[in-house]
Amino acid sequence: MRLRLRHLLFLFIGLPALAQKPDDNLHFTSTKQQKIAVYKGTIIVNGNKTFKFATDNIVYKSKRNRLVEDGGNVFLFLEVTDNPNKNKLIVFGINNSVADSLMTAIASDIKDFDHDELLEFGGSEQPETYPAADSMYYVPSKFYEIKKGRLEFDPVYTEKIDKKVNGVYIPGATGEKVIPKPKGRP
Repeated sequence: MRLRLRHLLFLFIGLPALAQKPDDNLHFTSTKQQKIAVYKGTIIVNGNKTFKFATDNIVYKSKRNRLVEDGGNVFLFLEVTDNPNKNKLIVFGINNSVADSLMTAIASDIKDFDHDELLEFGGSEQPETYPAADSMYYVPSKFYEIKKGRLEFDPVYTEKIDKKVNGVYIPGATGEKVIPKPKGRP
């Protein structure tokens, strides 16, 4: 009897471990029936190895890893680590059994942030604390949207977020800039 209980106990403990998803692969299928797999840093489309990362820094368990189809185009979003900076989203275009790297953006959810019926993604790096109490670093953000099957910079939403976060919008800013701390900011 004890032997049976041990076997049953082992069975109940072991089954969930067997059902868990491996940490080093992803599988997607587009509406065009393209089979896309990401396995140990390699993107495979319809059985063809089409892209190999130099280092496998893909966050396989991220909910941001997904396919988005728009205007007849298929986009694969993969979240990767970028220590000590924020994680990034690498966006691939999937076409004719090939994965082509299109762009890299700050990792964020992919959703309609500004309620314009277009999906947006992007953000800004984590700012360092500026040593003077009366100033701060202006860290520009960069948001993109998926519009008519293309990935486009979203200047309206970028400006809105920069004003909200930094208190001001500086067009074309690249990298950190020191600005006076806006009133009301701690």
